[in-house]
Amino acid sequence: MIKSSIDSFKGPDHISGWVYDGGSTGIIEVEKNGQIIGYGENVLPRPDLSSAGFGDCAFTLTTQEHFTLYDVISGVIKIFYTGNSGRFDVHIPDTTINTVKMGVFSSILQDFRGMSREEIEMYIFNEKKNIGQDIYYAELSAFSSLNNGGAEVNPQADIRKSISPFYVRTGTFSADLQCEVGRDGHLFLTRGSNRVLEMYDQDYGDSAIHQKADEWAALCEDRLEFCRGVDARFIQVVIPDKLSVLREEYDGRGSVLSPLLHALERRIARSDLSGHYVSGVKAIEEIGFANAFRKIDTHFRPAGGHAVFKECCRKISEYYMVPALFNIEYITDGDVGKRMFGHDIYEVCSRTAHPSFFDHRQIVDQILPEPGRFTGGRSVFRNEKAPFPERVVAFGNSFMNDYMSQASLGYWFSTYFREFHLFTQSEIDRDYVKNVRPDIVIGQTVERFLGSVPRS
Repeated sequence: MIKSSIDSFKGPDHISGWVYDGGSTGIIEVEKNGQIIGYGENVLPRPDLSSAGFGDCAFTLTTQEHFTLYDVISGVIKIFYTGNSGRFDVHIPDTTINTVKMGVFSSILQDFRGMSREEIEMYIFNEKKNIGQDIYYAELSAFSSLNNGGAEVNPQADIRKSISPFYVRTGTFSADLQCEVGRDGHLFLTRGSNRVLEMYDQDYGDSAIHQKADEWAALCEDRLEFCRGVDARFIQVVIPDKLSVLREEYDGRGSVLSPLLHALERRIARSDLSGHYVSGVKAIEEIGFANAFRKIDTHFRPAGGHAVFKECCRKISEYYMVPALFNIEYITDGDVGKRMFGHDIYEVCSRTAHPSFFDHRQIVDQILPEPGRFTGGRSVFRNEKAPFPERVVAFGNSFMNDYMSQASLGYWFSTYFREFHLFTQSEIDRDYVKNVRPDIVIGQTVERFLGSVPRS
């Protein structure tokens, strides 16, 4: 019995899939409007097919004539397999067709980019008679959001008059189903690849949770030992998720740490690591959790980033004071807001004035992450006027990497220390540390990433 599948159409000329014909090979043919435009053979190896007992039966081919995704969903493109048993259609599963449809939808949005809402509505007005009202307004929203994104906020003497609050039903999901509307204007990341909400469903007594906490503790001990070997201090920073400290604003339940963070904090407190560990929970508790986190973002307000930085400084020296008065209001958008309605959403935050030595901060070396990625970057700062003389190398994520924002640890470290090396990655690059010979090494992560323990 022949089994087959098309796994992907990568326009304008690539098609990949597999055909299992009992171990036999044959010819793959691609037709466009009845004309053959490409050939291939089912002879390529693929681990998943081998483990299923199908052997080497994959194929990837390049067509001689280009095709579009529209050609695929309209049936213009057909794929056939000819083997010992005859000629058969190669199966195109629904998952592949749905992927192609999403590609077509993206192409349509590109075609409508730049059109005004009025112009778009004129084109689809007649559609309203043939489709449901929900689909009609979804189309309008999708098209119009292309033109509203990134629009400047109209300046006003009173910045609070530049934005306007409105009410949305709590529990409303974002279009990607990863975020939800909470209470009092709060937006929460609840799902996604890290399955944030599921962290809290685990059992506090689960042996797997305690084993993972032990793995993190062992990693911290190993990092500490390595840093001692290069005459450096080591500090591990763990920042809680917004849901852990503001759960009341999500669904009314009391805030509580995830079982894994709870186990790790308990494990650290009972060991010698406590002097090398900064608990983000304790740091922001001093200023109030609602004052630490943004409403329409998963990250800190400037006061939250400052609170964690102050705690890091306390681990380094009891004399390192970082006073700040957050009394300068500004309007900003957020990382969750755009997901909700396709338009930017804003809130008012407060920052502090830059210290006098801020203007002397310089970037002396920088490698940006690859396009579309958030990790893999490195920035090196020097500030000859900074009050703290140490050289710091830090490895962290989005709570660390935005050195232009006071909400980020990167801003504070690059401003207050003479030399600061910022890596946007979870692993500690030990060869780099050996070469740079820093005084302090920082490892930073966030609660939702604790399920994956870095290798170094």
